[in-house]
Amino acid sequence: MAAVVGHFNLWNITSKQALQDAWLRLENVKPLSATSSVVSMVMAPMIMLGNVLILLAVWKDPLKKLRSSPSNVILVSMALADLSVGLVVCPLTAYWGWVIFDKGISPFDLSVIFAINAFSVNVSFGHMFLLTVDRLLAVVKPLQYRVIITNKRAVIASCVCWIYFLAFGCSFLILRDYLALMAAVDTVQLLSILLSMLIMYTVIMFRFHRYSKSRINEPIYSQNNLTFILKRERRLFKAITIVICAFLICYMPAFIVQMFIYLCKPCHPNLALLMIFFGFSTCLTYANSGLNPILYSWRLPKYRETFKYLLKNRACKCTGQNT
Repeated sequence: MAAVVGHFNLWNITSKQALQDAWLRLENVKPLSATSSVVSMVMAPMIMLGNVLILLAVWKDPLKKLRSSPSNVILVSMALADLSVGLVVCPLTAYWGWVIFDKGISPFDLSVIFAINAFSVNVSFGHMFLLTVDRLLAVVKPLQYRVIITNKRAVIASCVCWIYFLAFGCSFLILRDYLALMAAVDTVQLLSILLSMLIMYTVIMFRFHRYSKSRINEPIYSQNNLTFILKRERRLFKAITIVICAFLICYMPAFIVQMFIYLCKPCHPNLALLMIFFGFSTCLTYANSGLNPILYSWRLPKYRETFKYLLKNRACKCTGQNT
């Protein structure tokens, strides 16, 4: 960020310098901070609601369908990570923006915001990567899948994800004198994960299309079976397309803005515009935590059945109490 204000030693800028030079000196810092605060406050309950429902469904599990598979272990862990975004990251961002709007000063060091984001938001992103690996192995190695992916390994993978990003988040506090360097490392790291996920989704669609094509060419299959295979392929393609579009919309703006900050020198005089886009793109990464329950859990039949059962059971209890 230092480059946008003419600081020559970009990689040695401290979090205090970044806060003072790249944010608090903006002419429109107060309305921008207030907008960030309001958006974060609105997003917090929406993020918490969806993920609390996921955790409640798994905890109750009335139909005994949500605790048996490794993918559910990852989904629950991701719901916890997304819930932390709604419980911690959004309220903290709202408080930070409101204090700047009210008093014109920051309540705490900028490295705190970066550290918490690098932990909570990135843990959620890491679990999206784990789910993609899980789906890839299910398609590429269907016979060995249950041997390779076990509940124990899913728990270990989720714990490693939590520990790694916790350590990475703490590094922002330890290396606060190199904030821009750490932010650049974080961007490259997430961009690498994103590209890996895109490649894996492409492989999944290609392998499933090849499998469907081989089944269609077999004369033993009836017309109904062929229609079912084609419909399943279309559903898979639609689901993957929605997931890809969602996380591209949520994360690519942040990557693009940071690339402009670090690499586009002619863009540096437009500091105010860059910071507006930076704040907006950061809020979009929070929004992904609210979309994950819809993209990864609610679309699964076993989760929908559990939600319907819980809602129906609750409605019956309320009706019985009223009567």
